[in-house]
Amino acid sequence: MRRHSRARGESRSLALRRRMANRIAPRYFLSPQGLAGSPAVSDDEPEYLKALRRSQERRRSAAEKAEAARTKTPNPAEREALRWAREKAGRDLRVPPSVPGTKVAVLVQPITPFGKPPVTLEWLPSREALIERVKAAQGAGENVLGAFELTTGRPLTPEIKDGKVVLTAGEPRQIMKPLSPERMIRLASKQAEQLAKTRKVGDFSRGGGRGGGGGGRGRQG
Repeated sequence: MRRHSRARGESRSLALRRRMANRIAPRYFLSPQGLAGSPAVSDDEPEYLKALRRSQERRRSAAEKAEAARTKTPNPAEREALRWAREKAGRDLRVPPSVPGTKVAVLVQPITPFGKPPVTLEWLPSREALIERVKAAQGAGENVLGAFELTTGRPLTPEIKDGKVVLTAGEPRQIMKPLSPERMIRLASKQAEQLAKTRKVGDFSRGGGRGGGGGGRGRQG
């Protein structure tokens, strides 16, 4: 009887220790991230670990966006804005990656007493943002060389009159539209036909005549 009571007491003690361990140990569950291989911790996770995880996610998201912007192929309007900027600023031009939703590009150059600082091309979402950028440049010791509106293809000249920023639009530039693959094939075929028509056929008999003439001169000598 003593052995049976001792065994029952030990089993009760072991069950109690297991219940206490389950209460103390952190509980894990699989989130969508956990399905990808990184288990997410429940509300029992310490706050500093939660903050660290959120900071890592923000940095990863920012890096992915920056890489996508860097590798993005510019559209025809952005390419024309780049051509305009290089014509305006010359070689000393800094071009950051374009931003989705860009409507206006502006050239800004710091005003310094020594040397010629480089010009930076900035991408802005609207004319209103351009006006605010011109105001900020005036107070920050920067010179706005000009702007380009991607939606209309027109250069914009910002001026300050009576304390207000006035934008004067210039003549629109031609923005080349992207060609479809079918149109590219048709243009290539047409160019090949024109090249075949204008190509001159070589007169190989002239080479033989020159050789014969040389032999005749040899006989005269």
